[in-house]
Amino acid sequence: MEEASGKWEELKKGFWKFFDKLLDVMAGCAAVILVFITAAVCYTIFMRFLFNQTTIWIIPMTEYALLWIVFLGTTWLLREAGHITTDIIYVHLNEKAKNALDGVMSVIGGLTCALLVYLGIVHLCDCLIHGVTDVRALTIPKSAVFIIIPIGSILLTVQFFRIAWSKLVTRNER
Repeated sequence: MEEASGKWEELKKGFWKFFDKLLDVMAGCAAVILVFITAAVCYTIFMRFLFNQTTIWIIPMTEYALLWIVFLGTTWLLREAGHITTDIIYVHLNEKAKNALDGVMSVIGGLTCALLVYLGIVHLCDCLIHGVTDVRALTIPKSAVFIIIPIGSILLTVQFFRIAWSKLVTRNER
């Protein structure tokens, strides 16, 4: 029985190591996209100012890229606790109450993201079934733009429940 428990712990450790590496890679991709869109916008401003010409594909691609940046980087930011918090009441709580509040808020966040996964998949399927495209400077299938929503939301759901588990269950075991 103890051997099975040890293997389970090793499996969990391996999963979370992979998961954390995935988040790091996705955050890195978000950073690269951010650099690209910054350079692209600077380029189009430069071209407009000096040559009175613009590159029409930059604005829609920047819009799509911003969506991708959000869903590529948000889970990493949540893991790093880099988000903004309002702590007017929170600072006055003891550690046990803080853990309970963090756990409950993480469960709510996880459930909300799970709903976003569902809605994202429904919208993605709708775009695929109906062949919805965005026709502006470039014709792009909307499914290619929106596929990041369920992917990023799945990872956010897992991370929220990971935090909830650590705050509600693991803390109580000690």
